[in-house]
Order: sequence, then structure tokens, then C-alpha cells
Amino acid sequence: MAFFLVVFKNQCGYTVNPQIVNVNCGYSPRCSTPGSGGVPNPAISYTGPQPKALGASQSTQLTVNRQWNGRIFHQTGHCGAKGESCSMGEFNLDTGSQFTPQAFDISNIQGFTIGMGIGISGGDSVACTNVNCGCKNAYPVGDISGCGNDSPVRGGSAGDKTWTVTFCP
Repeated sequence: MAFFLVVFKNQCGYTVNPQIVNVNCGYSPRCSTPGSGGVPNPAISYTGPQPKALGASQSTQLTVNRQWNGRIFHQTGHCGAKGESCSMGEFNLDTGSQFTPQAFDISNIQGFTIGMGIGISGGDSVACTNVNCGCKNAYPVGDISGCGNDSPVRGGSAGDKTWTVTFCP
């Protein structure tokens, strides 16, 4: 089984509590299409430890399965179990072929709580530092239209990658 390395960095002036959760079929439109890969598979879910709380200027890393679909967010105490009501990074890593890139984005649809940046080694990156960062960088608060064209979504090619999630970039 192949894995990705995910590096968590805290550039905030306070402690953050990163969370990593599975959402395969929790929010995906693929789940309603039989045979589309939308059936949850425990073998490709993240089952490891949660990242430790990170003080200012600290970082840590975890490995996730290369086929993982999920969210990463800072648990403020007001976020739901899957990041509801908070800023979050969203990852669909079950693709990554030469034809379909691995997709990732920053979503503030359910609420903005913290600036985030996501980058992939040898690939694209995105950052949103405030509630008004615009559709080029993140899904805005309350915009369930996906910015009309999913413009916040970034992609990465197949193969071993290192992902970096930065809080307060």
C-alpha cells in the first residue's frame, strides 16, 4: 500500500489542533453513483493517530494512504466532527492518474475560522488568509455553487508526493 507524507505547519501566534478525518462518501456526489468507487473502503481510510496540538512555529507529519479522501482542519471547539462550520482543506486523493489529477481545495463554505495554505511537492499550491480571499483561492462562506466553476480546486499528478498544510500562512 502506498502512502503520502502530510506535513502540518503552524505559523499562527497560538496553538492549533489539526484534525484529519475521512469523508469518503460523507459528502461526495460519487456516492450516489453505483459502481463509481463511492463505496467506503476501510483499507483506504485514514486510521492513524490525529496530529498533535501544534504550538506557534511547530510542525509535525503523518502518513496517509495514497487513495485517501478527507478533510484537514483546525478544531476550534466549535467545529463539527468532520470540520463542519470551520475552514478546511479538502482532499480527493483516490485519483492521480495521467488523466485525472488528485484534487484539493480550501473550503470556507460552512464558515471561515483560520487562514490555511495547502501545497504539494512538485505541484500546485493555494492559500487563503482571510474571509475575503476570493474564489481563486477558496470556496467563500455560504457559496454552495462552487464558485460557479470549481475554480478553487487544484490538482496534482500521480506518484509519491509530500503535502504541506500550513495554518496562518
